[in-house]
Amino acid sequence: MANTNLFAQKLSESTKVSLITVAPGQELNDSFGHTLLWIYDPSNGVDKAYNFGEYDYDTDNFYWKFVRGQLPYKMGSYPLNLYKQYYQKQNRKMTEQVMSLSKAQKQLIYNNLEKTYNNPATRNYMYKFYTDNCSTRIRDALMTACSDSVHLQNIPEMNDSTYRQWMNKCLYRKHHYWEAVGMNAGLGAPADERILQYGASYIPENLMRSMASARRMSNHHVYYFVKNTNVLYPTDVIDDEPSFFLTPRFWFGLLLIITSYLTFKNWKKRQKGYLIDKILFSLVGILGWFLMFLWFGTDHGVTNYNRNLLWAFPFHLPIIFWLSERKDARDFWYGYYFMIIGIMLAMGLFFVVQYSYDTVPLVLALIVRAFYHAGFEREHRMTNTKFRKIIKGRHLEVIHLEHEQSLEE
Repeated sequence: MANTNLFAQKLSESTKVSLITVAPGQELNDSFGHTLLWIYDPSNGVDKAYNFGEYDYDTDNFYWKFVRGQLPYKMGSYPLNLYKQYYQKQNRKMTEQVMSLSKAQKQLIYNNLEKTYNNPATRNYMYKFYTDNCSTRIRDALMTACSDSVHLQNIPEMNDSTYRQWMNKCLYRKHHYWEAVGMNAGLGAPADERILQYGASYIPENLMRSMASARRMSNHHVYYFVKNTNVLYPTDVIDDEPSFFLTPRFWFGLLLIITSYLTFKNWKKRQKGYLIDKILFSLVGILGWFLMFLWFGTDHGVTNYNRNLLWAFPFHLPIIFWLSERKDARDFWYGYYFMIIGIMLAMGLFFVVQYSYDTVPLVLALIVRAFYHAGFEREHRMTNTKFRKIIKGRHLEVIHLEHEQSLEE
């Protein structure tokens, strides 16, 4: 059995416990910022910044485990200067909040962190983006040690959002528009749970803000939970807005315009134009199968019950390739298929509008094709039926032009 230190060394009166918040970076995985908990005791030579956001690239099947939500994250502990050097190279602001804690509370936090770090069974954990990450672990460490004395103050704007909405704020702020489309498509109903201030602290900057307003009671007196705030590394990062022509809103909008134009041409020429549908619906079908995999084949916990499957219907592939341009009475099911799909797309559009405006033109393009075929196939079927009733039981005589002219004379 691995040796685990159940008791950490005793801290002095001069010990400082600080919440370190790192501002978001440019890369997607840095868009949400980062959180450290720093314990500094110069009298005993303790300088440890605890970090719950590490993972090992040498892990077997790293990418497969990452996709399936089974990649173990681990806790790290290094002197704060090492982190400062790293984040200064990335030009990311670092803010320190010195916590107002009693000596006993500081010792309890330190003991718990050391116990977790020194035990390989607890040092590694299964990361959950919304509920168990670098920010929530440190939030819980502080609350566990101070639960009897800390009171979070109500911040109204932090009490009326969902996990997804907070995620989108971070992604849009850093102009990760394509990534937002993909992540919103992959998330299911659990991401739309309404959360209060405590849950919103899965975002490091929200945790910093929540701690700044918190109060601590000691000896019948109320104090701010944060004693003072210091900027360890100031920076003014201005994010450049990408060209509109590189955003999903432009490309999906262009797709909608092209689809509507081609559909109009099909209508003018009385064509079905299934080639367009085979390209469009098969690609959406591939996406649908991937969303099904995220639901049933992964452990992320937030990709279940995905209502995006209403518009990214997986069975478009292979059904869409069964459609044929030939005019055959056996093809009566085409119209019913597109009618059902049109209703599903309309329901999916109602859902998409709530969180991803950039995806709306894509869904509208699918709706245009679905309702065009629902109407076209019905009209074609009714025309054939009417024609068959007219000619049923009748003998059609072909009259040549010369014979018709002789009759007129």
